[in-house]
Amino acid sequence: MTKSKKLQRALKEPISRNEALQRIQSDPEAYSKFIEFPNEHQEKILEFIQGSRGLPIVYDPFFKKIFNPIEKPERLERFLSCLMNQKIQIINVIPREGTQMIEKGSFVVMDVLVQTEDGSYINVEMQKYGYKFTGERSTCYMSDLVMRQYTKIKAEKEKAFSFNDMKPVYLIVLMEESSKNFKKVAPSYIHHAQYVCDTGAEINFLANYTYISLDIFHSVSHNINSYLDAWLTFLSSDSPDDIIKLLDAYPEFEEYYHDIAIFRTKPKELMNMYSEILAQMDRNTERLMIEEKQQEIEKLSLEIEEKKQEIKEKAQEIEEKTQEIKEKAQEIEEKTQEIEEKTQEIEEKTQEIEEKTQEIEKQSLEIKSIHKELSEKDAYIKELEMKLAQKNG
Repeated sequence: MTKSKKLQRALKEPISRNEALQRIQSDPEAYSKFIEFPNEHQEKILEFIQGSRGLPIVYDPFFKKIFNPIEKPERLERFLSCLMNQKIQIINVIPREGTQMIEKGSFVVMDVLVQTEDGSYINVEMQKYGYKFTGERSTCYMSDLVMRQYTKIKAEKEKAFSFNDMKPVYLIVLMEESSKNFKKVAPSYIHHAQYVCDTGAEINFLANYTYISLDIFHSVSHNINSYLDAWLTFLSSDSPDDIIKLLDAYPEFEEYYHDIAIFRTKPKELMNMYSEILAQMDRNTERLMIEEKQQEIEKLSLEIEEKKQEIKEKAQEIEEKTQEIKEKAQEIEEKTQEIEEKTQEIEEKTQEIEEKTQEIEKQSLEIKSIHKELSEKDAYIKELEMKLAQKNG
């Protein structure tokens, strides 16, 4: 069978664009909803009804149509068995109502919680936008699931309950648009997480996490080389080329596409599902914008607080410097006063020295005068002595 025939068989017989539009217009209620959709989604719907495009499997209405764990548990079992590399058999679908972690306006577009044959809980969740704080949220979510299992087993076994009765709990998060922390490690697109001891001590922790980045897988995977590749292609792409490649490699997916193709002849049901999806997308987009704005505000608030703290520290530093300058100024003033006093003292001493010098000079003049007078007297005496000697001689 050729590729085109496989695609036709999977999506039923293709029709023209006008026939697709007429099929929608045949139901006034469906058409009234259709014309309210954005042009982009109108085109996707027309291409789907024509048979040239698939549907976004990851959205809740379409996912449940294919993977309804009550009506067709074997399909979800196949996916989980492939992903977890072990045989998974679902024995119970656990309702999400009443849990503590239900969130209004969540970006979660699909959420299925099942119990397996060995008693383990597996929660499969599809997120439109990967949460920016995946680890924190997942931990809270996992705690809720563990407590649900604990409460159920405790109630069933009562006094016979033992913590050894607890089974592993798995949280599988499929992300249509990954958050930055996952994009940073691309091209890796599957991430497993489990608690372990840094010493190597073997402790049986219950929580197991798996994160799958469908957008990264779609961007890096160009061939279908494994059964897991087939599943991730099925979940991440509605492209005709990808559908053809998938059916060539794994024909079993034909029945899944067949279930989706039924909506080509049910425009009213299709429009109702799309209305639900688009309303959810609008809420998600609005919430994402609000969260981004809130984070932006929180970031700015943090920056403002940091600036305030910086200004406060600078002010404290300036105050300390000002106090230091004041102390230095006081010290300088005291030194200046001391210098002035010393200068005054020196000036007084200088004045005293000058006065003493003048007095000494005056006394020196007097002494010189006396010396002169004595010299003159000595000369006169010598003259008299000479005269006397001459007279006696």
